[in-house]
Amino acid sequence: MHRHQRPLWGAPLRMATCLALAGAAMAARAQPPDTLAQAFEQAWATQPLPQALSARRSALAASRQAADAWTAQPVALEVRAQTDRPGTDRGAQELEVGVALPLWLPGQRSRSQALVTQEEQALDARRASARLQLAGQVREAWWAWQRARAELALAGAQVEHAQALSHDVHRRVRAGDLALADAHQADGALALAQSAQARAEGQSVQAWQALQGLLGSAQPWPSAAPFTPGPTGAEPNPGEASPDLAQHPLVRDLDQQAATARQAAELADTQSSANPELLLGTVHSRDQRGEPRQRQLTVGLRLPWGESPAQRALAARAHADATELSVQAARQHQHAQAALDSAHARWRAAQRVHDAAQRRATLAHESQAFFDKSFRLGETDLPTRLRIAQEAQEAARQAALAAIDLAAAASAWRSEEHTSELQSHLNL
Repeated sequence: MHRHQRPLWGAPLRMATCLALAGAAMAARAQPPDTLAQAFEQAWATQPLPQALSARRSALAASRQAADAWTAQPVALEVRAQTDRPGTDRGAQELEVGVALPLWLPGQRSRSQALVTQEEQALDARRASARLQLAGQVREAWWAWQRARAELALAGAQVEHAQALSHDVHRRVRAGDLALADAHQADGALALAQSAQARAEGQSVQAWQALQGLLGSAQPWPSAAPFTPGPTGAEPNPGEASPDLAQHPLVRDLDQQAATARQAAELADTQSSANPELLLGTVHSRDQRGEPRQRQLTVGLRLPWGESPAQRALAARAHADATELSVQAARQHQHAQAALDSAHARWRAAQRVHDAAQRRATLAHESQAFFDKSFRLGETDLPTRLRIAQEAQEAARQAALAAIDLAAAASAWRSEEHTSELQSHLNL
């Protein structure tokens, strides 16, 4: 009989399909993030905590199962046999089979259950705290990159303006309207602009690499257009209720750690000695005369004697941890309030700087248009035009950076104001 054989092209086709899918995934990963939220999620996926979160939840589920059990420890089986004639089936024999049931100490089971519940809440608080701290790091790196991109774009525009001016000056030198010294000044301005562009490009690459360090990837440096910040939102009304700092992820994390330590200390207080054991068994015996076996039921109780110094040391350390974490939580509450006030003050200052920079940029742009027309008509000399152009370019630079600084300040302020909604400050 002939066996049915699969086509030989099946394996290569499957391999080609897998390679194509892997290539598509790598291509998608090679794309730089378009928003701060995308950058944060990419950075969060590379952190140790989310990768180990599933295993930690499994450990808590096992702890919950152990705390809900009827016995403090797994049931132990005891088997014991004795005879006065080893190797034979004669003489006196005794076989004892039983189980040992470790019993809960008073209050130990309920406090074990409470400790597991508290550990579950502490894990959620730890995750929120880690996300908030990572969001702050990604936010700072993101806006540093946006500033560097803006600097590079402005430097490129300055080079283009200097090139146009140099071309215009050389044309007028050839026509005899300007001296050769004016051409040298225009070429010097162009060289200065090109030098500033090279420095801005280096700073942009460094800012991008710093962001990549948080994203956990090695994507190529994108030379795309600079990020344009959108509306930064309005100032909160004076009558708004202040945020509940108790729900701040950093405060809540320490609060939950302190509560977990207190639960562990209370559980340690109940474990001053080892757990007692209930012994249940049956004995099958036969005397030396070979009479039929006799069966007996045995019931026993094993009680530990005295307290364990190791348990007392464990309880003392648990109380010390609870006290220390409680103090840290109180201090973190104060730090959260100070960070909120500082972020709000930074946003208000950035708003004033932004408004002033925008007014200056508008006036400088209008003045540059006036002097450009005057220079073409021969009413203004080259040094004056260069000075006006430099002032206008610097005003435009300050306005663009002020807009990014305002967006970054609003992002930082919203992260402190709306800590329970992390995405609220990542979508800017």
